[in-house]
Amino acid sequence: MNVLICGAGRYTRHLLERLGERWRITLVDLSEELLRSLVPKHQTLVKILTGDASSPVILESAGVDSADYVLALTDNDKVNLAVAGFARKKGNRHILSLVHDFAFLEKFRELDVHTLFPGNMVGGFLYHWLQDPRIHVFPVAQGHGEMVEFEVTRDNWVIGMPVSAMENPEWRLAGFFRNTEMIIPEPEQIIREGDRLILLGKRNFFRSVCSVLTCEHMPFPMAWGRSALIVLNGEHEKDIKKHVDEAMYLVRNSRVSHVSVLYHESLPDTAEVLSQWTGRHEIRLHRTDKKMAGEIGTVCRKENAGIVIIRPLEKSFLKSLTRPETIALAHELPCPMLIARQTFPYERILVPFSNTSMSERALKTAVDLSGLFNAAVDAAVVEEPEFIHSKERKPVADLLRRVRELSHIHKINIGEIVRQGNPVKELTELAADYQLMIVGSTSSEKEFLTPHVGELLTERSPCSVLVIAAD
Repeated sequence: MNVLICGAGRYTRHLLERLGERWRITLVDLSEELLRSLVPKHQTLVKILTGDASSPVILESAGVDSADYVLALTDNDKVNLAVAGFARKKGNRHILSLVHDFAFLEKFRELDVHTLFPGNMVGGFLYHWLQDPRIHVFPVAQGHGEMVEFEVTRDNWVIGMPVSAMENPEWRLAGFFRNTEMIIPEPEQIIREGDRLILLGKRNFFRSVCSVLTCEHMPFPMAWGRSALIVLNGEHEKDIKKHVDEAMYLVRNSRVSHVSVLYHESLPDTAEVLSQWTGRHEIRLHRTDKKMAGEIGTVCRKENAGIVIIRPLEKSFLKSLTRPETIALAHELPCPMLIARQTFPYERILVPFSNTSMSERALKTAVDLSGLFNAAVDAAVVEEPEFIHSKERKPVADLLRRVRELSHIHKINIGEIVRQGNPVKELTELAADYQLMIVGSTSSEKEFLTPHVGELLTERSPCSVLVIAAD
């Protein structure tokens, strides 16, 4: 990750001592002597510039355009404000600044900049903020120890585990908060989503906590299941082969134990098509003479599927008036469902982002998939006209702020797209430039003759659509 730091004071020097090799630091300061003295000590320093950090020319030379993070850490609030303002103008999303005088605080807030006031804990806070903003660290025992506060999120492996699973020689679980209740842990107590764990350990045990609690998350699609289910709902061998090609592309790049195939007995023999796949995964066949939609859930649960891969469903006009058929099927399954349109390889992923927990889950899934496929991820926010929007909605600025938080947490650049108008029209037009759209669905219900946005996206999108409807 590329970090531009303006100011080589004590907070910066403390931070440089703690950052690991994956960080690439560009440092700007007025003192050439101070800058040169730091270079031999810190391999993370890849570039130094002597000059006024408030100068646009200096900031351009420092590579403000390509910085993942910009830290304004000089002892002058006017300089820090100029750095933050220029970085925001250039589109930088993760900006932090020191504020020495409360009179400047409102100006920084107008720029939506994360702010810190000088103090003994600033150096450590900067390090922890860069590593993972979900974890809060506080020094104890006169600096010889630390207390870490960590929130258990829905994609964390410790959910459902007993407190005894948290045993570690480097720290102790001192207690945790569930809502507003403080709980003294017992070995058999079960950890739940939303619990805030309080850990005690020696100084600098943060990295160990991070690696165990946050970094070792289950890769896609292991959070839902350990296999992939391919549903052959085509009619011709050519369609089946294309469908299997995309399914196997996904399987080959993800972490599944085996592949299951569900097909109707009326289809042509699938053995020849499947024999062309020479991957390392075991293939289990499930043949049925019943309606496919009714069998998918049964096989999915039997095989512990983490993803179902299916071609677009044929629509019943009368049923579609009262029920969003594709979305309804997705909600009946215990795992995500991919509507495959053979638009692989997945080089660009689009995620509609709104004020729902499932859209956030969709964006987190996109981040996970981006690592598997080396794909770019964009979050799209569509502002509907006030007169057609019946539900309470968050301001666009709040939604984009959350996108940036997720970008910061997962250390990935998430593009931001804002459109105005009909969400289905705007998103399907955008999807023409993508190979995969990930839609988070909160409901399978619709009113009579009223369109279901998620259903229309699965129908009209020109690219493959992954529906996230299962927690």
